[in-house]
Amino acid sequence: MPANNLGQYSKALILWNGQLLAEEASVTLKRASNAQQVKTVAKGFAGMTVGAAMTSGTISNAVPSSGFELDPGPFINQVLQGQLTIIIGDPSEQQFALTVNAFITDDNFSHAVDANSKLDFDFIAQPGYFVEI
Repeated sequence: MPANNLGQYSKALILWNGQLLAEEASVTLKRASNAQQVKTVAKGFAGMTVGAAMTSGTISNAVPSSGFELDPGPFINQVLQGQLTIIIGDPSEQQFALTVNAFITDDNFSHAVDANSKLDFDFIAQPGYFVEI
């Protein structure tokens, strides 16, 4: 009898300023150290120098006929900060959350024939860590 290697996998919940983004369709998250390589003539690769660590990513929201769930415009135009939380895991078992103060840097609205309207927006933030909740 073959081994059962199947499992149930987690979805993520996205909150902006404490409000659930119910129209969120996808999220990407990137955490980067931005450390720089140090090279010398004698040693070649000599190590790394600390960089400005950051969290960044993209959130894609479906756009209902009633309008944007979250309009990034004011956050972009006025360089306003918001609190972004990403929750992963099963509430009945174990959950983890990453919360950062973030800036929305740009957005992109699109629609097409036989496709839903969507609004993608990019964010940057200080370094973030997932912690058990």
